[in-house]
Amino acid sequence: MDKINYLLEKYVKSINECDLELAREIWDSEGKVSFIHPNGYEHSFEEVKEHFYIGTMQRLCTKRDLQIKNISAKFDEKTAFLEFSWDFFATLRETAEPIHTKGRETQYLVLRNNKWKISNIHYSQEPIV
Repeated sequence: MDKINYLLEKYVKSINECDLELAREIWDSEGKVSFIHPNGYEHSFEEVKEHFYIGTMQRLCTKRDLQIKNISAKFDEKTAFLEFSWDFFATLRETAEPIHTKGRETQYLVLRNNKWKISNIHYSQEPIV
């Protein structure tokens, strides 16, 4: 579980800092990748990089603070399935307006060369009440 927690720390950092090299390090480059989110459905790391990291996180926000909680993990020797909740605080680039969204996320991980890699993410925002 320590290696999975380490991967999650890197994942959060990759989003908060919009660090494309760190993102490349944590996504599975050897297998198929998918990322389902409210703004799209990406089918490769290059699409994740271009449409999510650059197109959404970098283009829309000047500051990002993803916080994850309630992590649940099921894993075997070479795969893991994670579920967690998150809070996302950001500052919109265009208006400098602060935003706060909440959501749920699942991640499917694979073990490659003794390192956990993200293969699939599916997240959704919690309904605004």
